[in-house]
Amino acid sequence: MSRRILVPYDNSEQAQYALDHALAVFDAAEIVLVHVIKPLEDETGVTEHDSGYKQQLETAERTLEGVREWYDDAERERIETVVRYGRPIREILTFATEERIDHIVIGSRGRDGTARLLLGSVAETAVRRSPVPVTVVRNPSETFSPERVLVPFDASTHAEGALRYALEQFPAAEVTVLYVSSPPMAGVESAERLLGALSEWDESRDTEVESVLGVATALAAEYDREITTTSVDGDPADRVVEWTTERDVDHVVLGSAGRDGVARLLLGSVAETVVRRSPTTITVAK
Repeated sequence: MSRRILVPYDNSEQAQYALDHALAVFDAAEIVLVHVIKPLEDETGVTEHDSGYKQQLETAERTLEGVREWYDDAERERIETVVRYGRPIREILTFATEERIDHIVIGSRGRDGTARLLLGSVAETAVRRSPVPVTVVRNPSETFSPERVLVPFDASTHAEGALRYALEQFPAAEVTVLYVSSPPMAGVESAERLLGALSEWDESRDTEVESVLGVATALAAEYDREITTTSVDGDPADRVVEWTTERDVDHVVLGSAGRDGVARLLLGSVAETVVRRSPTTITVAK
């Protein structure tokens, strides 16, 4: 289980959701609440050292201590507060690496009120670049023990890691493994070749689905757990988001890369698109 959990805190409602989630889900861990003071920039974009930094630091420290006071004694003892100065995402990732953080829990939007993760946002960049698992918290919750957990699965090493995480972290949840079989569409130069590729895909689809879901079932057996396995055809990101929305999934756990072997999240990847569009809390395993 994770021992040190980093929660970036910017006084936003979403950051509060993230802190509540971290305290409840990682109930034996130390929670490190980090606020980053951003340097000012002049009209040319050049960073200025703000003369009011000392006042900002004192204000941030008082704010974080005030947040700790909202909780009971046991929870308060678990919360460490840290104030850093610099660019938020750089400071968050540097802290996570240097201070041996095991997991980052972050709100899906900050004080600007953006409704969804956008390119370049702190949350999105943390998901893409963090060396440790990242949970993006979407909404407040009265219960932090999800009943329905979805794991998109393609039998890759990263997908196996995501399933292991779900089985270990949510022992009481109903875990559904979803494999999305994608018909070959890209890179086919002619209609004739496309039809041939689709025919080959159709003939091998059932065998491939059985093989992929068999890997998931065998992995679940290692934990003495029963899981639900299912498959659909289509675009992986679209189908995962649809499944999550239509079946009231409480939590999505997915790997940061799939069978193509890409080591990190890239723009347009399935993982990144699902993170951006998922209506519920999502964890990206690393």
